[in-house]
Amino acid sequence: MAAQPAGFRLCDWGRVLRLSLAPTAAADVLAGASLAGLTDLRAICGLVLASLAVYHGGMALNDWADRGGDALARPERPLPSGALQPAAVLAAALALFVLGLAAATWVSPRAGLWMAAVALAAIVYDLVGRGPWRGPALLAFCRAGNLATPLLAFPLAGSRPALFLAAPLAYGLFVFVVSRLGRLEDAEDDLVCDRRPRRLVATLILIFLCLPALPVPSLPLHGRLAALALALFASFGLLRARSAPGPWTLSRVRSTMGLALARLSLVTACLALLPGTRASFALAFLILLGFPLSRALRGVFPPS
Repeated sequence: MAAQPAGFRLCDWGRVLRLSLAPTAAADVLAGASLAGLTDLRAICGLVLASLAVYHGGMALNDWADRGGDALARPERPLPSGALQPAAVLAAALALFVLGLAAATWVSPRAGLWMAAVALAAIVYDLVGRGPWRGPALLAFCRAGNLATPLLAFPLAGSRPALFLAAPLAYGLFVFVVSRLGRLEDAEDDLVCDRRPRRLVATLILIFLCLPALPVPSLPLHGRLAALALALFASFGLLRARSAPGPWTLSRVRSTMGLALARLSLVTACLALLPGTRASFALAFLILLGFPLSRALRGVFPPS
């Protein structure tokens, strides 16, 4: 087989690593840093690097583990098409996991231990963790664990245990429900056009509306008001999708799933706004900037 031009190989690697989703992985840590009151730029950058490395390592391992099934169902993907070699993708995944754990440990040993738990959950999901409930639960733990890492990177202050329970659990629940909706999109469950998608979307809306009232340490009230405004904005599109007339066809489920995925960053931005400090508003702004960046990256590195 003739060697591919370097540009094509770069695109294939971007698809395997899901580079278009990088802003959402960074957003998890930025939201956690805002909630934790973390202002050390060195620590924030180290945790963002750790999150990105573990996240994209998990994406690469996912494609490596699925290469057999993809050869039948999606032969155009980089691995079954022969654009990339399985050994190279596996080596990249393992190297990214190591880099992620090293970066987190560089910030603090506590962060390294927690990021190791997130990496382990990602590996279990990729290799043996699929299932209608187990798969979404593992994905929820990974994303909630990313957000919780800044909260656990250093010894907890007296007021933070409630924060640790509230914010990551709310985010994890959102990811879990989105993942359940995604199973309908992929037809991994028997697709029944009944009330199930409607209930899942209603749950996502309810989570959004509860975010501004989470029992987390907050300074000025305007942080919660800003989070409420953003939550209402984010909920409106989901409400329209839920209220549209007609049956829940596969096309409609896919469209709604796209809306839900796009709102992952809005959830983290809402959480980042809650403390109401200048730093929290700046971090929330960075999270929101990730949305157009992700769209631009999808044009260059379309998800496989």
